[in-house]
Amino acid sequence: MRNSSKPVHGGQTGLSLIELMISMTLGLILMAGLVQIFVANKQSFVLSQALANVQESGREGAMILAREVRNADYWGCITEATSVQNNLNPGGTDDVLDFTRGLEIYADSYSTNAIVDGSHVIVLRGIGGGPEVTVDKVPAADSASLHVSDASMFDVGDILLVSDCENANIFQVSKANENGNDLVVHNTGGTMTPGNAIKTMPKKYSDNAKVYRPSVTRYSVQADASGRRSLVVERALVESNSGDASSLGAAVELVAEVRDMRTLIGVDTDGDGAVNEWRDPPAATDAGAEDVLATTLAVRVSLLVRSRDESVSDDPVAVCFPGWLDCTSAATGLQTPADSALYRAYTFTSSIRNRIIGEG
Repeated sequence: MRNSSKPVHGGQTGLSLIELMISMTLGLILMAGLVQIFVANKQSFVLSQALANVQESGREGAMILAREVRNADYWGCITEATSVQNNLNPGGTDDVLDFTRGLEIYADSYSTNAIVDGSHVIVLRGIGGGPEVTVDKVPAADSASLHVSDASMFDVGDILLVSDCENANIFQVSKANENGNDLVVHNTGGTMTPGNAIKTMPKKYSDNAKVYRPSVTRYSVQADASGRRSLVVERALVESNSGDASSLGAAVELVAEVRDMRTLIGVDTDGDGAVNEWRDPPAATDAGAEDVLATTLAVRVSLLVRSRDESVSDDPVAVCFPGWLDCTSAATGLQTPADSALYRAYTFTSSIRNRIIGEG
């Protein structure tokens, strides 16, 4: 008997070429989808970060400036700057300590400073808080000093304001609290800058008068050595100035990546205590410029803010600035930046509260 056997064929092992190609194709499709999702998420994240960045900067800049403009030209119980007599030596047209101007706004045209050419500058004057001390003795008619409740907080060169709600005078301290005598001396001469033009007060301030520290604050957009722009503040050296109060202190950055600042002023043209006209701030050389600023009751400010990331979009995106313009082309204010950062204009209006109250 013969036994016969047939060859046994085993099952297929591994992947065929076709199956392998299909698997690779599906893997590539899946990978492409994941990459696309990653890129889209990254772009969304970059845009979200840029939006958050410019919103924070715009909100912070608007909040600071609105508050400062609202509180400008405040002189305590004296209603306006024109009622304050400045006893200091005059410093010319660019006098930082010209306290007759509670509000000053102008377009910068000096190419030699750090302020961005053409951007607007806001200068605010007034007193920033409550009285430092009170006058506690009536001085002699020709006295060059005030006897106050505590003169230890004052130094030679400090700029001070004394007021009794009827009169007010600004002067520079020539001596303070010698031998603990609580005298604030405001004599002429000496090495102080700018110094006092007169040594005696127009009136004898009684014991209801109070002494304040006036302030001068300048807000502008400035560029550093690398071209990076910011909203900065500079304050007059009204104290701790080693005897020289004629200039502004160092610029302090408030908000980064503010590219430009423009303003309009709301003017009361008929004396009814309300804004009748919005106009560009006058140049310092314009006839009647000081009168226009003296009758300004509100300020409208537009800030151009940029994101820190310069590659938010594939191409530059145009922005309308200042914010009150109706932009349709470059001729009407539509600006196309040189980079692909995100730009936004933030615009707000702030009344000068002390002038409105004074009008009432």
